Amino acid sequence: MKRRDLIALTGVLFVALLVAGFLVGGDTPDGDTAGAKVVAHYKDNETQNIIAIFLIALSTVPLLFFASTLRERARVALSGRSVIPNFILVAGVLTAAGIFASGVIHLALTDLGDEIQPSAAQALNALDNDSWIAFAPPAVMFVVGTGLAAIRGTLLPTWLGWVAVVLFVLQFTPAGFFAGLLALVWIITVSVMLYLRGEPAEGVASQSPMASPG
Repeated sequence: MKRRDLIALTGVLFVALLVAGFLVGGDTPDGDTAGAKVVAHYKDNETQNIIAIFLIALSTVPLLFFASTLRERARVALSGRSVIPNFILVAGVLTAAGIFASGVIHLALTDLGDEIQPSAAQALNALDNDSWIAFAPPAVMFVVGTGLAAIRGTLLPTWLGWVAVVLFVLQFTPAGFFAGLLALVWIITVSVMLYLRGEPAEGVASQSPMASPG
């Protein structure tokens, strides 16, 4: 029986902390909200926003562990030399960096929203509303990279890899928001599955019928 690695469950922990952070933060003002209303919102909800920022920032720790785990598992599962494992790791690092960048903007609003001009707060709020662009693209790259490792090797069931490809494509359509939510469910599924499979034997990369060097 293979020894199970708890580190594989860091994917679940990442999603749990990220979702908890967004739930605690609650609704934020729209990008076109007047500056005075933006200032009032962050002044009245300072504590919950600080907690939300902390939870979301903390989620990057298990994310990096999960990305590193996927990189190592993919390296074993893919026969021959492949860039896919490193692509997964880089995409995970960029996602974490994007989350931090987005958090910095939100922290500025929370910490200084009532100490700067309303026009400045309005500008920061508009930037905060679009800050998802800092982490969403690398996040879908992370998902599709892992999906390719499943399709071309033995990291995960092939069907799960094709689901990742579909989610990647949907991210660039009007259904992108829902694709993002499903991607979180996908990450949880992958995390649990890797845990249940246990640690792979080093050097063993039994190819699937579709596997080939990347």
